[in-house]
Formats: sequence, C-alpha cells, structure tokens
Amino acid sequence: MEKTWAHQASRRIEKPASEVMAFMADLQLLGQWSLGCFDTKPVADGVVVGTSLFDGGQTHVSVEVLPEQGLLRYWVGGAEKRSPRISAWVQAVAEQSCVLVMMATRSDDMSEERWQRLQRCHETELDMIQAQLHSGWRR
Repeated sequence: MEKTWAHQASRRIEKPASEVMAFMADLQLLGQWSLGCFDTKPVADGVVVGTSLFDGGQTHVSVEVLPEQGLLRYWVGGAEKRSPRISAWVQAVAEQSCVLVMMATRSDDMSEERWQRLQRCHETELDMIQAQLHSGWRR
C-alpha cells in the first residue's frame, strides 16, 4: 500500500469566520484543543511550547496568519527548527457560519502508526474546537 502524504478534515461552525480565525490564531487557545501540544506556554515572541498528551514530548509552534485567504499555517517542530506541516482554512458560508478545514502533511520519517494517530487526532480536535467555539468555554 502506498503512503498517503496529506489528510484533511472539516467541521461547520456556527460562528462568524472572523471569530473562528481569531480562535485558531491564538496560540494560548491551541493549548486547550491540541492533543499533541497541550497546555501551551510562550517561549519566544510568537512561539509557544506545548506537551503531547500521548508521550509528554515537547512541541514548539508558531502560526502564520493570512487573513485575506482565511488561512493559518502552523509551523511545528523544535525550538530552533519548525516546518509548516499543519494548516487551517476558514471559509465563511453565511454571516454567522463557516467551515473550518484542517490539513496535515506527513513528514518523510513519520511512521504509519503515527500518521494514522495524527489523522484521528485531527478529527477529535475539530470536535473540540467546534464545541469550545459554540459553548464559549475557555480554560
């Protein structure tokens, strides 16, 4: 079986696209929905570190926001070197509603087991994002 190199998942969110963009761009809030980067803490200007709920590993993240395109690119990796492996796209479908799409690309050295877990995590994380935006809950 040939490796897959990208995965996407989406949810409709009953909030304005601008509100969803702001939520997704907030790296402190990332730490309440990202299973691989929980409990984020700032470590440099625009960079946070979070803890994996799977193995306790540390991941550094910065975000590039392209508001005109409704696009966010998450640069993920270590303190010194990160790559843009995760993206989110927010597309308005009505004034008070949008679709949030999360996209991931697979690194060359990622095992099949790890890749499958990442895909399942993104499905769960989208459920968490949707629920937190709809309820207004914040840690």
